[in-house]
Amino acid sequence: MKKTTLLLLLFLTLISCDIFRMIFGNAVTLKGTIPPASMSKTSPAGTDSILSINDAVYVMVFYGNHYEIEGIAEGAFSIDAEAGRVLIVAFLDSAYHYIGNLFCGGLQMLPLVGLSDEENTVIDLQDLTQDGYSIIPAHDPLGNEILLGETEITFLKKMGAYYASAAKNIDTDNDGIPDILSQDQIILSSSFEMQGGIFGTDIRTAAPFDSVEKDICYSLRSEGGKNVNPEQAPIRLSGPAGEPYDSIVTWQEYYPGGGDFIASFYHYTENDSHMFSQISSATPFRFGTYTITIGSHSVRTLEYASAGADAFLLIAVPTIRCNAEGRLTSIDVQYRFPDGRPVDPDLLITDISFEFENTEPGDNARMFNIGELYDLKGAREGMDFHSVSVFPARDITGLFRINVRYTDLLGNGYSAVWYNEAGQ
Repeated sequence: MKKTTLLLLLFLTLISCDIFRMIFGNAVTLKGTIPPASMSKTSPAGTDSILSINDAVYVMVFYGNHYEIEGIAEGAFSIDAEAGRVLIVAFLDSAYHYIGNLFCGGLQMLPLVGLSDEENTVIDLQDLTQDGYSIIPAHDPLGNEILLGETEITFLKKMGAYYASAAKNIDTDNDGIPDILSQDQIILSSSFEMQGGIFGTDIRTAAPFDSVEKDICYSLRSEGGKNVNPEQAPIRLSGPAGEPYDSIVTWQEYYPGGGDFIASFYHYTENDSHMFSQISSATPFRFGTYTITIGSHSVRTLEYASAGADAFLLIAVPTIRCNAEGRLTSIDVQYRFPDGRPVDPDLLITDISFEFENTEPGDNARMFNIGELYDLKGAREGMDFHSVSVFPARDITGLFRINVRYTDLLGNGYSAVWYNEAGQ
């Protein structure tokens, strides 16, 4: 079944250019009705599908890699979703086969921002009809319960096109059921590498490089559910179709536990000599269709597109704090956009880590790590992104640089190298 309009299982939290005021911790009620087949003006999704909105038994709401499912009873549904998120609302039949997703206001997503009644907002979509894979409500909440201007709508449409380009990834094993329901999903995202500047200390103010947002290098990251590669077979990437790279290198295969995997890739270019040439490329991956091969038998085809680093890039500026013996006790972090505006990290990042290195060659340079990326089970709960305590205090004799890494709410990864001024 072709799912050319369902968006990838990611959410967008909108922070750029002071466009949106975030509302966290509040639930918005979303409800609607499906009229009887004899009254419904539906146009099912083409010759390869006989499913219509009248076959819907479940409504499924995505934000990020998280989802909620509610049943549809007697043609009506009601589901709560967190305010401040951008939702993908999909409809499934009794066997969880995809029927279509909500389309309103020219968007294939539902932004729960700019709410007319804040946490008390109830959105009644009223009767739903179908046009292909688009499920269209009789009541359009944009301009009613969701109050956004033209700038915000234009921004959303731009990001909607990005998500639509990766839509096929919802069912990469082609069994007609969203992969995430069987923990068989593969999600593609981008990683960005850069040089940050000079880290701060108790006696020195941090000094970001002027070119921190200009000299970015790129890699592609894949994240798989626990049932994709339980044997931990080698993972390879090729593509894009029609204009493939001569060589794509798998530089990381990581299994955080439970069978999940993370694999990272860069496209090799001869005589590439930038600082991060062993883990990234000087240019972004081309958009298009890529093939992931797992071992010698399992092959998945996925769509990849990137919104780039510009919309969500922030600079995490570290300052280390030490006790009287010169041992590390905490790390203070200030966050700003490349133009210097401060930003609340809770609006953008899910986790952060710090890798301390000396001047030894290769892996011997690694002194210790503080924090762990991709360990997302409760990672945000009680997390203070501004001040990270280190206990017990750590010896940092010979410290040369700190790699500050974080992941954003879209699943993209960022890494910036911060130097000790004496060892730059």
